[in-house]
Amino acid sequence: MLNQSKYFATLITAVLLISGCSYNSLKPEVVDRSAAQRMQTVVFATVVSIDRVILSGDGDTGAFAGAILGAVAGSSVTDSETESDVAGVLGALVGSAIGAKAGDAATRKPAIELLLDLDSGKTVSIIQEEGDYSFEVGQRVKIIKNKGKSRVMPLK
Repeated sequence: MLNQSKYFATLITAVLLISGCSYNSLKPEVVDRSAAQRMQTVVFATVVSIDRVILSGDGDTGAFAGAILGAVAGSSVTDSETESDVAGVLGALVGSAIGAKAGDAATRKPAIELLLDLDSGKTVSIIQEEGDYSFEVGQRVKIIKNKGKSRVMPLK
């Protein structure tokens, strides 16, 4: 029993470490480390509309963690090796489904969708996590583009 408890504690620690590393902020004022000292394209625009949206959460990490915990919990319900294997598989399936829903719910973020008229005449929509900046219709903004990602910040 001591070995199983030690294994379970190690598994929980590994899952927490993996899930802790999976967070990437989508706030405009948080810049990915790889963007430092790299030239980025800047485009100027005017805010046309602002809508509040919700960014879906990370169900994948929750599903992974739930599957591991479910498998461990399921396999420990009986002393029979065959029954333990079956219970472990069932526990992993149930744990994965529950973990995916819990992971999604726990990591949802409030966000905004900005409809922007670019100075070039094109209209675009950019969704980003709510940050420290506030936006209003008619406001001038800068759009910083890097590796397919764009972030919108007020033009001061």
